[in-house]
Order: sequence, then C-alpha cells, then structure tokens
Amino acid sequence: MSTSRIIQLAQLIASETHTLDEHLNENKLPQPSFAAGAPTEPFPQPSPSVTKARTNVIEATIELRQLLEGPVKQLLPESNFAPLASVYRFNIAKHVPVGGTISFSDLAVKCKLLEHDLKRIIRHTSIHHRVFVEPDEGLVAHTAASRLLVDNELIGDLMGLTFAECWPAHARAPDAIAHRSEEPNISGYSLANNTDLNMFQYLAEHPDRARRFAGAMSSTSPASLDALASHLDWAAFPPGTTVVDVGGAQGHVSVHLARRFPGLNFVVQDIPEVIDGAEGKVPEELGSRVSLVPHDMFSPQPARNADVYLLRYVLHDWPDKYCIRVIENIVPVLKKGGKIVLQEHVLAEHGSLGLLAEMQVRSMDAIMMSLFNSRERTVADWEDVFARAGKGGFDVSVKRVEGNAATGVVVAEWRGSA
Repeated sequence: MSTSRIIQLAQLIASETHTLDEHLNENKLPQPSFAAGAPTEPFPQPSPSVTKARTNVIEATIELRQLLEGPVKQLLPESNFAPLASVYRFNIAKHVPVGGTISFSDLAVKCKLLEHDLKRIIRHTSIHHRVFVEPDEGLVAHTAASRLLVDNELIGDLMGLTFAECWPAHARAPDAIAHRSEEPNISGYSLANNTDLNMFQYLAEHPDRARRFAGAMSSTSPASLDALASHLDWAAFPPGTTVVDVGGAQGHVSVHLARRFPGLNFVVQDIPEVIDGAEGKVPEELGSRVSLVPHDMFSPQPARNADVYLLRYVLHDWPDKYCIRVIENIVPVLKKGGKIVLQEHVLAEHGSLGLLAEMQVRSMDAIMMSLFNSRERTVADWEDVFARAGKGGFDVSVKRVEGNAATGVVVAEWRGSA
C-alpha cells in the first residue's frame, strides 16, 4: 500500500526539522521561541542546506494544514486584521512594560480605549498571531513579536504600510479592477483614499504618511542588494564607467554598489522632493563617485551615453504604458551596447517555483494591483515591454536570483534599431 500524502508530509516535516534542530545545537544557537527575548531571526546566516530544510518544513506544514482543514477553510480563511491593525494604530505595544506585565484596565487607560475593546484586541492577536500573551488572567505581557514594536522603528513603519496603506486598498481593489483601466490612479488605493491622485502623488500631499512609506521601503535586505551586485558582472566594466540609478531614492543602492565596485561612478536620479531630503545619505568618502540629481523619469533623460541605466524595483509600480514611457525616455541617450538593468520580481512559469517562492511573488503582484494598478511580470512580459519601447532594438536577458527564484535581474542591451 502506498504511503498517503499526509503521512509523506508528516515524515518530511519530522526529517527536515531534525536537520534544523541539529544545526541549532551544533552552532549553540537558541531554539525558536515566542518569548519576548527570542531572536528576531531563528536561523541567522544559514547554510544553503539549512535554508532548504527550513523552506521544506514550512511548505509541507502549509500543505498539511490545508489538507487537514479542507476546501471550505481555503475559501473562508480567518481574514479579520482589524485587531492587528488596532495594535499598530493605538500604539499598544509601547504601553506594555518590557520584562513585566500590565492589567487590561491600566493598559486601556494608557491607550485611551474601552477596556472590553482592548481585551478582545489583545486576546485575538495573541491567539492568531502570537502578538502579546496573557500569562495570568487579566495581565498582558510581551511576546517576541510585540516586543519588536517597542524596539524596532522599521517594524512599525512596515506595519503602518501594511495596515494603514495596503489593507484598505486591498478591500477596494475589486472595484478598481471593474474599471478595466490601465491608469495608476484607478486603483484600490485611490478608491480607498477617495482621491483622483495615484499613490505617489497622494503621499506627496501627506508628508507623515510619505515618511512612513519611505521608512518601510528602507527595509531593503543586504541579501537583495548583494543579489544585484552578483547577478551582473559589474567588475567587468572599465574604470570610470557611469551608472545612472533612475528612481534611486536617496542613493542606498548606489552606495552599496559603489562600495563593492570602486571603479564605478553613480548618478542617482529621483524627483526633487526625494533628492532634497537626501542630505547626509551618501557617505563622505563616496561623495566623488555618487552624486544625486533631481529628475522625473517621465521626462526626457538628461544623462547621455551612460554605460548602465539602473532601475531597481521601479517599473513594477507602474502599468505597462508608463513603463514603456520611462524606457522611451532613455532610448534616445543610449549608446550602442548601453544597458538598461532592472532588478524586479519575475513571475514564474506555472509550477516552476517552490510553494513559498511563488506565494511571495503572487502576494507582491496582488499588492501592486491594489496600490498602483500595476503588476509583476513574467520574462515574456519584460521582453514585450522592451520590444515595444525600443522598437526591436534591445537584446533582453533575464537571470533569476539564486536562493530567491521569485526575483531576477533583467538586462536589456541596446544594439540600435532593428
């Protein structure tokens, strides 16, 4: 008799969890825990085999739970994030003492909430998300997750992005889809905020929300920047090569690459409001090689004959015709052999990615839809965008990032008109 799928999954979980446990023990690392003092990253600097084992366990756990719960639960998941959004909005974590407890009544006073509302917020988030714990009846203490909101400003910005910006937009995305529009201001975000502006225009008029969004976007991981550095042969460019970082915010990507490749020079371009706030963002020792220049990418590109025009997670924020417009503004200043380089999420062909990797990129695709009426793209989609923008003058290649196959580096080399 063949082994059932649920037994196969259970055996895989047991085997790969044993691998993870051995790794922790051999390296004298603490066990994963919900406790307030637990490490933020349960498996720091993992080897490829540990990363694979962890992914296998998580994917098998997801599938096993889905099989055991059945199809009705897949259609009707717990999706009420109001309690978690309330934790962020009312700054509840800041009022819970680190290393101690507080009563519901005292916490309600500090948060200016009704006690029964506070109590159900805490009890919902503790059981669904392991955010807070009730160690004794009526007393609230931190878990590892809630403690992060006390110690880590970036996590607060990411929660704000998730629950104050994305969550309302998701609810209105079906209404935006019904318009069958390719305009960035016909989006769930615009409808949720009752505006005719696109998200970037709206944030420009709301500085506090723009600051929070910028803070959340600063969460770029070193691994993601390293992937960009290692998936294009930057070292092969001759000394003095110029890279134009289009939509480069306040230069964090160019700074990273400039440190890795001392022969390259970088021009960071973004709208004036972003560049004006960048004082001090470029280290003094890189000031001669990384300059910041105001430029709107929807206007003609002023930097002529650069070797590389880099757009890192820029175009996925825009519908196709706007991506084409950005590239069309670069084409007239390209020299033969000049490159437009993108780092982007790349949608996979069906069944070509593991469950977690595909879940990640599909989630990001849905966020793009809700916020910007834009989308993540397949290899064929990127080829089509460049073909339309360059009228056949680009040779396009895509290299998926090792260890994160949901992302890739797209290189479009200009050979001139076909």
